[in-house]
Amino acid sequence: MKQILLSTLLTGVLFVPGSNAQSTKKSAPKTLYSTIIAMDKKVFDAYNNCDLDKFEDYFTRDVEFLHDRTGRTESRHDLMKTMKSLCENGGMHRELVNAKIYPLDFYGALEIGTHRFYKTVKGKKQSAGTAKFINVWKLDDEEWKIARVISYDHD
Repeated sequence: MKQILLSTLLTGVLFVPGSNAQSTKKSAPKTLYSTIIAMDKKVFDAYNNCDLDKFEDYFTRDVEFLHDRTGRTESRHDLMKTMKSLCENGGMHRELVNAKIYPLDFYGALEIGTHRFYKTVKGKKQSAGTAKFINVWKLDDEEWKIARVISYDHD
């Protein structure tokens, strides 16, 4: 009987939300928001300047990118081929319109928002459209990287 009671108590301790056995350090919402928005800025500063080395560093090796018009990209290597081609053709400029950030306990964060793109044609900045996006950010060894992207509702 004592063994059953001890087993039950230990099981309860191990699976209680917030116990040290299963919890990760959870950022305060404002801190998490600031962190992810700062990371978003770094990613898209690299994107806007065609800094391919920096841009690549912000994604996991197995990143998956789903785009409602161009389909699925299944790796960082393939994403970088697309980025290189984009930069060779004049590049694009992205502006964040809005974003909401949600914690993903034990993993990272979810960023859901809208962004606007521009291209330069004959020296003039022209709208290339607006789209919605979902980025799944992974926190691994205190380093934030994008693991999944869904880009949709392009106008």
